[in-house]
Amino acid sequence: MVWSSGAERILAFLGRGAIVGELSIIDGLPRSATVAAVRDAVVSFLSCAEFEAFADKHPEVYKSLIRVLAERLRETDTVVAAGSFLSLKGRVARTMLELADHFGQEVAPGRIVIRQKIGQNDLAAMAGIARENLTRVLNDWQRDKVLSRLSGYYCLEDKTQLEHQAKL
Repeated sequence: MVWSSGAERILAFLGRGAIVGELSIIDGLPRSATVAAVRDAVVSFLSCAEFEAFADKHPEVYKSLIRVLAERLRETDTVVAAGSFLSLKGRVARTMLELADHFGQEVAPGRIVIRQKIGQNDLAAMAGIARENLTRVLNDWQRDKVLSRLSGYYCLEDKTQLEHQAKL
């Protein structure tokens, strides 16, 4: 999401089968965020008119859409709470754990490589902190062997420590 000041915030990584643009389908207003694929993807577009025609024939689709909205609202609540109550390290820990959930590969017991190259500006945007603060957190964790960097990929060396810091 891009704010009027030009600041950006990555709200979420969505996986296979995700739905985007559901708010615009419901209220007819312009999109509230931009979606970008970080890996090859197959996508489909459904216009408002096509959705409404389908929903007229299959009204049960609204139950599924409400579940998607409820899930997104709960995630938004968690993100707001994290931004309000977690320390800088806690916010970065949450971000790293989320990336590990989406892109992680366990390469040894308790050691997870995030198989998606991501820059510090994007990490900071995801965590909702300044890049300079992110750099300090990452340097602390590298020194303490909580996290490492291998060929441009982040590696979680101590997932338990990150989970502890990410708790609300």
